[in-house]
Amino acid sequence: MEETAGHQRISGLRRAALLVMGAGLLAAACTMPPPATGLNPDTAPRAGEAAYAERGPHPVGVTTLSLGDRSVEVWYPADPEGIGDTPRESYFIRDFVPPSFDALIPPEVDPPYLTDSYRDVPAAAGSFPLSIFSHGAASFRLQSTELTTHLASWGFVVISPDYLERGLANVLGSPPAAPKTDTLVAELAIDAVIAAGDDPTSLLSGAVQFSEVFAFGHSAGGGTSLRLLARPDVDTAIPMAAGINPLSVISGTAPPLAPGESITWIAGQGDGIASIDGVRGGYDLTRGEKKIIEIRGAGHNNAFTDICEIGEGGVVQLAVATGLPIPTQLLALGDDGCRVPPFRESAEVWPEVRHFVTAEMRYRSGLDGEPVGLGRQVVAAFDDVARYDHAP
Repeated sequence: MEETAGHQRISGLRRAALLVMGAGLLAAACTMPPPATGLNPDTAPRAGEAAYAERGPHPVGVTTLSLGDRSVEVWYPADPEGIGDTPRESYFIRDFVPPSFDALIPPEVDPPYLTDSYRDVPAAAGSFPLSIFSHGAASFRLQSTELTTHLASWGFVVISPDYLERGLANVLGSPPAAPKTDTLVAELAIDAVIAAGDDPTSLLSGAVQFSEVFAFGHSAGGGTSLRLLARPDVDTAIPMAAGINPLSVISGTAPPLAPGESITWIAGQGDGIASIDGVRGGYDLTRGEKKIIEIRGAGHNNAFTDICEIGEGGVVQLAVATGLPIPTQLLALGDDGCRVPPFRESAEVWPEVRHFVTAEMRYRSGLDGEPVGLGRQVVAAFDDVARYDHAP
């Protein structure tokens, strides 16, 4: 396998390997070797510095790529001189419900969610590591823009496809015509951004480093991030609000956690959907480098998504106020973490998640030559980190 020093291109051999893997034919022996870090996060010079809790130096651009039957959102570091008078991007959750359900919503109920990004502006000079975010069940690709735009501001290209098979429209009665597995959807999204980066006419031309992919996801998307570790170009995963059920270990359906992989588990201690015990179990089962962050005052949604901040009181309160016929189980899923109290406002628990996700990915990608803010000392910088452990 040949790569440039900057990890900006994939050789023909590597591309062929990825295509074979996508067809399910890649042998397990072809996985990437474990990262040879040899660095203890506790003894690094900036071990206790919460360097990534606040926004990064790059303004953020956003564009949408088509996968045929679905879309993939792409956030990227933008050229500040190319923004001009471009307004900040907003999205509307109504765009993700099926027409039959949309017809039940009063026209005036359409609150915008303002993101810290700018639509289709020029990319910054240089090329940037590639990260893929996977959304949760009953959700949509834009559910966590507070986190995806934050990561892009610190020097990543971040992609997020619609997993229609578990998406909001599906649970509201409009399933996709041609269902796909989550790993296939992720593969198609990665291929699409690689093609855009190779296209000299594309907005993303030359902006994407292709040699490695860094996976993170929320809830069911956390499981997707773990399954993506089977790819030869993924050896880092960050599952958020996602654990491992002991029964899946007994039945053999749990994702295999190999020694050469690095996994960071992040969870809310008050999560009523993804049990904190399941998250702790996932951490205990991890065989490679591992971290666990438990956040007090966090439930399933408030620390990891925009969902509690859409409209007044979050998506569920918006639906209840308009009298929409939402199943009880779906209401519980969408509302977990949104009621204040007992949970914290999203803005109070976003910084912890932003920091740990960004710090881990910058270290694993080589943007930071040594761990920054990943020592146990960093807990003193946050009010809401109840537990932070790492090993080895």
